[in-house]
Amino acid sequence: MIEIRHNTIIDSSKSQSAYDSLYAIGGIDLSDSYYLWLLEKLNPLPGKVLIDISCGRGKLAAFAKNKGLYVIGLDFSLSAIKSAQQIYSDLNIIVSDGEEIALKEECADYITHIGNLEHYQNPSKGIQEVARLLKADGTALILLPNGFSIAGNIQHVRRTGKVFDDGQPIQRYNTREGWRELLEANGLEVINTIRYEHFLPRTKQDWLSHLKRPSRLLRWAFAWAIPFNLSNCFVYFCQRSSKKK
Repeated sequence: MIEIRHNTIIDSSKSQSAYDSLYAIGGIDLSDSYYLWLLEKLNPLPGKVLIDISCGRGKLAAFAKNKGLYVIGLDFSLSAIKSAQQIYSDLNIIVSDGEEIALKEECADYITHIGNLEHYQNPSKGIQEVARLLKADGTALILLPNGFSIAGNIQHVRRTGKVFDDGQPIQRYNTREGWRELLEANGLEVINTIRYEHFLPRTKQDWLSHLKRPSRLLRWAFAWAIPFNLSNCFVYFCQRSSKKK
């Protein structure tokens, strides 16, 4: 595993403060189509409970609610939660550390954890919380970055000689199998893995954005040519492990 840790980040309180600052100046949201693509892959049933851990400003949680799910959004950044509450006043979103969540065991039919665990002080604790909250027949969707993305890290290293740093307090990269082993060592069982390279736009706004930068559409169109293990990110579909620890 590759880890980038900024010198000022020595504990969760420092990391929390850094994220409060990030969200105070605009946050780190991605496009609507990104979250819609992920929900399409999860294909959750209406009426079920979905917990979005480290939900940021609540985009995915809002889309899930529109699909008829009962949604709980969690993030340890107070700035992110305040912003989400202003944008989506009807969302059930609360401040909570993803490594220690104050919810009862086996309360979630679905859990989404999108590009967050690699930024945790202790990713293992975050995974253990997912396993604790997930129902026996539930599904967790967890997206994690590849340290050997041919269109990402490998190109960045080729150009700069350095691993890509996205500016967040802590950043980690691993391989497909490396992440799987970490997930399964902490109470989850990976039942399927798909790649994330890019998405086809699903909204008018995202289509307009892509037409201004056609290289994004080319990246989507030729994603099939990239070897699976060199994909940008991996999306893991997980269940609670039946193995006793």
